[in-house]
Amino acid sequence: MNDEERDPLLVAIKKMYEELDPPPAGLTERVLVALAVDDLDLEYELLTMVHRSQQLAGVRSGDDQKLVMEFTAPGVTVMLRISPVDAGHRRIDGWVTRTADANAEPAELTASLWQEQGTHTCVVGAHGRFEFAGVPRGLTRLDLIGAGAEDAFRTTLFEI
Repeated sequence: MNDEERDPLLVAIKKMYEELDPPPAGLTERVLVALAVDDLDLEYELLTMVHRSQQLAGVRSGDDQKLVMEFTAPGVTVMLRISPVDAGHRRIDGWVTRTADANAEPAELTASLWQEQGTHTCVVGAHGRFEFAGVPRGLTRLDLIGAGAEDAFRTTLFEI
């Protein structure tokens, strides 16, 4: 049974629209691309979220390695350098870059480092720099909190 036999009214409506108001050329492809790109920002963030660069100096053990992580989302990039302090603690130096309106006053940010043991906070400097000294090893998440909801940024959990 073909479409015409099954529902002749719908076939007639389809023909009418194809004649009077045909879809633009390439519409199907553009819709498929738009659907695929819909969450591209999230996909990009997940792909670039943890860019690790481990650098060995001489013949050191794995615990003496510095770790560099980069988190990216639309309008903001955060880079963290994690260095060992001792066997159980790490130092985190961070930098934030944001794209903003050239005429707008840069919003103040607070960096908040969450761990199961507690939360550490510090103010992000005018040039986007912040630091946490003596942070215990373990699962960690960084939140950047600004004056408005559009200034909020949160990383996924990462191990330090």
